[in-house]
Parts: sequence; structure tokens; C-alpha cells
Amino acid sequence: MERQRPRAVSFVVRIWLEETQSEGRLRGEIADLRSGETRPFANEIHLLRCLWTWIRQAGSRRSIPFIYEEEPMSELTARDVIMRMPEAFQPDKAQGVNATIQYSLTGEGGGDWYIVIAEGTCSVHEGKAEKADVTLTMDAQDFVDIATGKLDAMKAFMSGKLKVSGNMMLATRLTSFFRMG
Repeated sequence: MERQRPRAVSFVVRIWLEETQSEGRLRGEIADLRSGETRPFANEIHLLRCLWTWIRQAGSRRSIPFIYEEEPMSELTARDVIMRMPEAFQPDKAQGVNATIQYSLTGEGGGDWYIVIAEGTCSVHEGKAEKADVTLTMDAQDFVDIATGKLDAMKAFMSGKLKVSGNMMLATRLTSFFRMG
């Protein structure tokens, strides 16, 4: 039996601990250095499964799955997505944009956050903005589904899951400002 040579896998894992009054949760993301694709993970088990699947399939021609099929990213929260928006921001896609976008997310895991895009940067703030250029209102899980590519933003708007007030043109351009899915 011929011995297999080890394969090189090029990825970066970023991990952080989110602490609440009652618990600490490991969160993070895995970045494929070859494709530049980045995917979040929700807990330790999910991280290990993602890594194992990725390493096991590194030599195949198929794209390497980041999300372990048996355990979907159901634990990813709206807060997780919102807090990662500055990392996913693509300044070249938002040239000349200076805006405040309010997110009013309802349901479990919901809350109010706003992002400020100014001079090629993106920052996240908790609460309600004094003056938002556009306000997006939706269920927190629908927001996560849009951010992860499970739900199309236009379909969400047309079906009434996403409500927009303010600068509608800005709202239609928002998804292009961020790496999504």
C-alpha cells in the first residue's frame, strides 16, 4: 500500500469569545486563503466539523464546504452578523457613500443597530441612530438568512418580510457594499 503524502491546506481561523452575564460562547470564522472566501462558525463543535471536512477534502477538485451539512448555522445570530459587517465591508463598492443605515430587527435575537458608512469605512453601533438615511425593519432570522444567502433581499422586500423607509436607492445598493453568503 502506497503511503499518502500530507497535503497543504491554506486557511486562517479567527476565534473570539463572546461573554454575557450567564455564559461565554466561542465564535469565529474560517478564511480560505486561496479563494478569499470567509465563513462564520457558531460554536466549537461546528468549528471542528468544518475544519475536519475541509482538510479531508482539500485534495479534491470540488469546492471545499465551510458549513458542515448535518449542522447548519442555525446558531448564527443577528448580532453576530451585524458585528461582522465592518469586516465584510467592501470600500471600493461604496465609493462616495456617506450614510447611516438603521436596522430594526424583531423577534428572537432582535434589537436595534445602525451602521455608519463614511469615507471608505464602516462602523457598527448599538441602538437607534439620531438620523438614519434608511431604516430596514425585519425579523432577526430573516436578516441572518439574507446575510448568509438563504433568502434573497428583493424577495424578502416583495413578500413584506423586509420593510424599508427612507432612501430606497441606498437600500437597493446595500448588499453590494458587503461580502455576503
